[in-house]
Amino acid sequence: MKKLLYLLSSISFITQTLVSVVACNKGNEKVEENNGVYDPKTPDFSIDPNLTNMQNQMKTGAEVISRIIIASRHENLNYNMNEILSSYLTPYTSEMNMPSSYNYKGRNINLGELINRYKNLLVPSMEKINLGVHSGIYSSYIMGMYDDSFYQSFIDKGYFEDGFNETGDSGFNKLGEGQLNEMGILMGMNKNLSLSEDENRRNLAWGIQDNGALSNYLLSKGFDGGYPGGSNGTNTPYLPANRKGDNGGTNGAGYLYYNSILASGKSKVNDFEEFKNKLIKDKIKDTNYDSADILNGDYSSSVDGINFNYTGALMTMKAGILNLKGYINKFATLKDSVSESDYGADSLLTFANYMTPMLSKPTAYTDVTIQGAVSSLLYNSQEAINIIQDEKNSKSLQDFLTTNGFNENILKDKINIRPAIGIRDLLSPTPESVSVQNFYKKNDSTDNKDIVDNPLENLNKVATFLNEIASFQSNLSENLKKEFVDKFFKTENTPFGKSYQLIINPKVEGLIDLGGLTQSGWEECMGSDGSKAADLLKLISKAYEGLAKEDTQKTINVTVEKYKNKVLSDLNRTEKNTLLENLGYNVAEKKYKDNSFLKNYYSLLSDTSISGVNELNNLFEFLKKGVDDSIAPVHERATQYINNKEYWKTSDIKIDATDPTEVNGKMEFTLEYNGVGDSDSNADQQTKKVNVPQNFNPYQTIVDNQKDFANLTDLKSKIDLSKKSGEILGKEQLNMSDEQIMKYDGLAENYQNVNHKYKVVWKNVSNDVENPYWIIVDIKSYNKNGEEFFNIY
Repeated sequence: MKKLLYLLSSISFITQTLVSVVACNKGNEKVEENNGVYDPKTPDFSIDPNLTNMQNQMKTGAEVISRIIIASRHENLNYNMNEILSSYLTPYTSEMNMPSSYNYKGRNINLGELINRYKNLLVPSMEKINLGVHSGIYSSYIMGMYDDSFYQSFIDKGYFEDGFNETGDSGFNKLGEGQLNEMGILMGMNKNLSLSEDENRRNLAWGIQDNGALSNYLLSKGFDGGYPGGSNGTNTPYLPANRKGDNGGTNGAGYLYYNSILASGKSKVNDFEEFKNKLIKDKIKDTNYDSADILNGDYSSSVDGINFNYTGALMTMKAGILNLKGYINKFATLKDSVSESDYGADSLLTFANYMTPMLSKPTAYTDVTIQGAVSSLLYNSQEAINIIQDEKNSKSLQDFLTTNGFNENILKDKINIRPAIGIRDLLSPTPESVSVQNFYKKNDSTDNKDIVDNPLENLNKVATFLNEIASFQSNLSENLKKEFVDKFFKTENTPFGKSYQLIINPKVEGLIDLGGLTQSGWEECMGSDGSKAADLLKLISKAYEGLAKEDTQKTINVTVEKYKNKVLSDLNRTEKNTLLENLGYNVAEKKYKDNSFLKNYYSLLSDTSISGVNELNNLFEFLKKGVDDSIAPVHERATQYINNKEYWKTSDIKIDATDPTEVNGKMEFTLEYNGVGDSDSNADQQTKKVNVPQNFNPYQTIVDNQKDFANLTDLKSKIDLSKKSGEILGKEQLNMSDEQIMKYDGLAENYQNVNHKYKVVWKNVSNDVENPYWIIVDIKSYNKNGEEFFNIY
């Protein structure tokens, strides 16, 4: 079931990727408004005319993450940030997918472009988490509360070591035979973990637990989040994580899924027998807790009759519901990213590697599945031609074509039999089964043995046939055009309708329905007279012409062999630049080389004068609309206050790095937030500083909740029980009562207008010039009176 879910999510990835890339590619012209200068690609985020284009991309990438983090605070929207960060940054492994590109009442929301800037430029290694199986993002991975070794180790190994399994193994997403992974046991208790010696960085330790409705109050009552090994609390997860190398373990525990498990009352699944049926209320002492009534549209949980956590629950439950369809939006930013620049070329390479898969490896199951699904948009047109050329079963179709002017020689000039890629083909994909080399692969078996011996000749025949269909349509009368659509495109009983069921109506035995284009959407995208279909086939025909070139085949074969068992996220900066150069991007001149693999891709996808580009864009824009209605409540309640420029003002921008790879590079800016904040929280009035000791555990694990694990021989020598963990620092240092803690925490139920200001500093802590890793190293908070206020941890 887990693989099935990944499969279906990858199908919707097709739509997202293409709608993004094929859109009209505008330049970086600036849009000036009364209150600043904005980039048209991300019109809700300001840019500084004094910075280079790269510096502005770095700044806006850092800013979107800063906004998500700041919005999570008690005095603002008040959701626990770990789960929200996971739904944006690691949707595959967290099994929650927050749409980042959608339309709300005519306003285009495009957080996805900014999130991609953050991931691709500032933390390229983070994608390794998203290519795992069961894991998410803790704020400690972004907010630099730990010393540099915590982050540098991740760069080297590809996983964080912040928890254990029952035999003392640490680290998750360690895929491969013989690997044993952590299972979220005793998070943060590893004796080798140490908070930063820098006080400003230690003060960021609020990021894991001290945000979200009643997070401190519930901690004081014994609730330290989910149980080890637990999934999120949405309905999405079907199979639990396990510690084996074919599964990758999990860091799921504690506050990773705070919002959704409070809403549902428990994690959906858990591999630990002792935790499978454990409820949240089993941890909470001296209080009456009730989960939310999600089925009836009520996202509020309650404690002693007090409702709380509406906002966090709404956001995460919607991300769970949209886990599959959310992929339609997750990659929408490629349309804005593809350009003649380093960042644009990197985006084009990502697209090309999905449409024509060259780099893949077995352990990157999600990536391989997506590649198979996306490449079907090109590959499956061959089956449609096979159906049409079948004299035995398609005589009426052939008669219609020849009677109305279709070139009879082209009709009879058969191509090789190539069955379409369907859902079942992607249940257990391999790099070989999805490879672009399959366009050149020969079939010498007895069944459907190749008619055309030369693969390049076969691809040229495909291109010729598709182009002839497009020309044929344009010469038909209006009545015949309608008949043409009915016979060749309209339903699953037609050649193209049957071949493209993967994107029209993706279902598995009625068990799961992704939605896809739907029949009505498919018909709209083909056009009532077939003109849109004809233009799309012209575009696909040009793609086949490109694949049929000897130079293209040679480039592909060399690339596949050179990067065997690697994915793009495995490459460091130099390796990726070398690949880009080999495929036709001149890194020094920031231009694509004429007639190169990438230049042809770029022209085909960005030049709207080419027939089919606009039609393909319209096809996927139609698919993209599928989440607009579902995400609207989240936008109204939360996302507008993260995205919309009317609620944010950026100032005091300083960047001392011209490139994200510069070691020890720094950038800082001030964000003024004028949106809404929790009216039940007085966190912005907490002006007494709380001391954060180096032995504080920001994961706030209550050891008594896992005492059986803590007493295991394999774990005793690896944990530090002297850590301050499961304790509210402010309760002790400020002598706070339960009532005061509740008032500080807030409820995330009701809101009022607020004015807060935050000074944010980011730094690249990577020593590897090939792999930057930027983290937040300081956040200072100020209320409307200009007073600095502090967390209670």
